[in-house]
Amino acid sequence: MTDKWFLQELEQQLKHRNRAVILDPKGKCSFLLPLLEKKGYKLFKNNVNYTEQWQKVQEELQFRYEAETEYKDTPVVFYMVREQNKLSFLFDYCFTHGCVDLSNPVEWLKTKLFKATGLQVPLDTPLLMVAAKIGIGKSLEWWKKILQGLEELISIEEELLPFLHEPESYLNSKDKDISRLIQEKIFNLIGQPFIQKPPKTLATEVANYLFNGLINSSISEELMNVYLKWVDSSTYSSSLEQYVSQYKIDSDTNVWAVNPNHCFNAIDREALRQISANLRNRSYVSEKLLKVRQRASAYKVKKFVPVWWQDVITLLEFDGKGLSACTNLEEVIDFYTRDFSKVDRAIRNLYASFLQEEEIIRPLQEYYENLNRELLDKWFEYTSEYKPGQQGYLVDLFKNAKPGIAVIVGDGIRYEMADFIANTLEKNFKVKRNTMLADIPSETEHNMSALYVGNNEVLKLHKDREKKLAELSGKEITFDSLEAVHYGYKADYLILTYRDIDSVGEKLQQGAIKVFSEFEKKIIDTISLLLKTGYREVHLITDHGYVLTGLLDEADKIDPKVTGKNKVGERFIRTVEKQSNTDWINFNRKYEEYNYVVVAKNHRPFKSKGVYGYSHGGFTPQEVIIPNFRFSKIKETIPGLEVKIVNKQDLKEVTGNIFAIKTKASKTKGDLFSASRKVQLLLFANNKQISTSSIHTINACGSFTVEFSFGDNERVTASLIDVDTAEQLDSVVIKKSKARDLGGLL
Repeated sequence: MTDKWFLQELEQQLKHRNRAVILDPKGKCSFLLPLLEKKGYKLFKNNVNYTEQWQKVQEELQFRYEAETEYKDTPVVFYMVREQNKLSFLFDYCFTHGCVDLSNPVEWLKTKLFKATGLQVPLDTPLLMVAAKIGIGKSLEWWKKILQGLEELISIEEELLPFLHEPESYLNSKDKDISRLIQEKIFNLIGQPFIQKPPKTLATEVANYLFNGLINSSISEELMNVYLKWVDSSTYSSSLEQYVSQYKIDSDTNVWAVNPNHCFNAIDREALRQISANLRNRSYVSEKLLKVRQRASAYKVKKFVPVWWQDVITLLEFDGKGLSACTNLEEVIDFYTRDFSKVDRAIRNLYASFLQEEEIIRPLQEYYENLNRELLDKWFEYTSEYKPGQQGYLVDLFKNAKPGIAVIVGDGIRYEMADFIANTLEKNFKVKRNTMLADIPSETEHNMSALYVGNNEVLKLHKDREKKLAELSGKEITFDSLEAVHYGYKADYLILTYRDIDSVGEKLQQGAIKVFSEFEKKIIDTISLLLKTGYREVHLITDHGYVLTGLLDEADKIDPKVTGKNKVGERFIRTVEKQSNTDWINFNRKYEEYNYVVVAKNHRPFKSKGVYGYSHGGFTPQEVIIPNFRFSKIKETIPGLEVKIVNKQDLKEVTGNIFAIKTKASKTKGDLFSASRKVQLLLFANNKQISTSSIHTINACGSFTVEFSFGDNERVTASLIDVDTAEQLDSVVIKKSKARDLGGLL
């Protein structure tokens, strides 16, 4: 309101003669001058450094001359840091034109406040002038709260974050009096008397004071509110991370007394280290898990809460009571997919985070292995009930399939990975979860042959399997890699292979764990894209799962003492003779000169030439209980204006390097969804996006045309998509004509 009152009075003076003098002998009101510049007034300010009378007189004469000649028709304001009786050529202007007298700004402001609010002003002179500066842009209600003591002049919650982010520039941007008041508030906040300090030093002390409060759980409500805003601020959060990186945590800190909303990864890791060190003490672990749950659910500081805390909770709070109630293999499989697969995922994530920190991971691994041992004991009770389901699966699926089906055949997808993929996608799509039991040995050559061919026939080359599947199914199947899919990709029957998981796992072993999440994201994105581009259903299957052995000592490996000719792998042994070891299982599997596949009733590898860590081929649930998931749209079509590419015929053979794609919208049906649509054209070549149009909002019966270039490509694919849903509305393949462009010469 300070600005409003000042401008109202000034404009009242200007409206008659277009001239006004502002008297401010003490120079206390210069903070109002930017208001005049914003209004576009011509402003003359006297030079306060002039001491000689002739200089002052000459200056005023010059002001008056310019005002009455050059600015004759312009509103002119003279700001004079000079008493009225000491004016010369501007003296009469104070009476014949207009004058705003701010010789006593405190009384001027008190008068305005009393007139507007009817309230007396309790603020002393210096504080009232600071309030006047802060009051620019404030409402009358704000002034009432200030006068009644209901609100403070400076809100530390509003000022602290920009100050902490850039201390020097922030204080320098403030009026000197306001800057001083802000600093006094900050010193009071951290319990220190005001002294002159570099802004950066003060900011560091504030950050440390805040962090100490978090460490000791003594942080005030006011400072906690500031901290939570800091965490959530896209503008200021980078400076928080900088302060955190510079903060030193005392070695004797009680990590269990720290506020659960803290921002220190070192505290989390130390807490986990202590849990791991005391893992055999169940009462200790139960007590600490209460604290861990608080930390894991600190959603306001989610960015600072390690995701692995949830994995720790999943692992340590797992209840395996349901396992003892299982009386057949089917019930064990249900228990695994419903409950235990989540434990497998948790330990995999913990391996990814802590495999290089044995002090933390080894106790957690041992805890997991105890749980897994109970599962395996129950699992191996029902070996005789095991019936693989892979033989000829794809043959039967495609024989009965209708066009618009895509199958992703992964190489080495554990059930827990597929379950995560399904959990992510079921927010937008229908998911049907089924399981499939892998054949033995659970390795790529054998199990891919089972899926693609069946009849226990093993084909070593993948291209031979694909050829056989096409023959047996009688369908024209398109075979491609997962990475090849893009908008505009079309095939009635599609199989996409994804070999990255198994390939990277075998090459990097435990090192691959850190990138498995990227593989999951790729599959999620591809399934979503396939369904948005017109496929009715997408299936996700795999040849086998895998086991992770974590920290592995030589003594943990199984000695492959077999009789007769044999070939030892990491997780299975091929033998000519049947083995009598009761800790092993013999499967009758003819392959080359071998008659049996021998697996151990264990998840440990055999001593072999393998590098271990990531293994498959055996008979544990992790290797042979595999996903057979189907994804489809919740609704077959999304309501909206129908938009199509209308010149497809012209695009079959294009002469020259430039071509135009024409689109047109149908007539509206009168409903809200069909009134208009935001669409965009995407251009692809060699499975990569090479160009895109701008976004067009198209109305019923509307149209637009976009020109593209082939570049160095002979063939491109254009996809028309809905911008809001990413749904593909139409697509076309565009080919460059091999005929010469004669430029109209014929």
